[in-house]
Amino acid sequence: MKKNNFRFVDQPEDPNVGLTIEEIAFLQKELNLQFPENYIYYLQNAGKRSNVFPVEYDIVKLKKYQKQLKETLKKRDLLSTESLFCFQYNIDYEPLVGQDFEIFYFFNLSDPKSPDLYVFGDFITNFDRQGYDKELNNKENFVDFINYKTKEKFGPNQLKKIGKILLGILLTPVYIILLIIVAFQVLIEKIKNQ
Repeated sequence: MKKNNFRFVDQPEDPNVGLTIEEIAFLQKELNLQFPENYIYYLQNAGKRSNVFPVEYDIVKLKKYQKQLKETLKKRDLLSTESLFCFQYNIDYEPLVGQDFEIFYFFNLSDPKSPDLYVFGDFITNFDRQGYDKELNNKENFVDFINYKTKEKFGPNQLKKIGKILLGILLTPVYIILLIIVAFQVLIEKIKNQ
């Protein structure tokens, strides 16, 4: 099991801000749940504010999420006997389909040694992007999930920026030559017209 191997991004303009041990203990007590070790570590380092994947720490909202998740899963007869903890709920409007899409992020706490992370929500289900249905995505490791979100947000974009800068540097001589040619052509036209 990977332990606390998160790729946190150190950005002064968008810093990660963690929760205190007392705040985490309060959440666990109010929800009557024991959070996974990796999740506690994540909360301590990025629970209050994260530049990669924010999580909810408002106890009223968290209690609401637990109820919504259980009701939604019950309708589909999924994970009814498992101990679950929903730590994030998002609802976004999907313009291609013209519907609101909801997504639950939760842990299956039934295995306390290595709880599984699940993503459950509305996903487009066919190639014409017009059909959608609720799906329970495969379970995955929470550390891997955060690292993927970090790479998705900061990895390729940073490489693209560096690539664009390098391309700009490489093309600068070509632009200068083209400007000289255009200026020379304009000068020739002016001389001909006089």
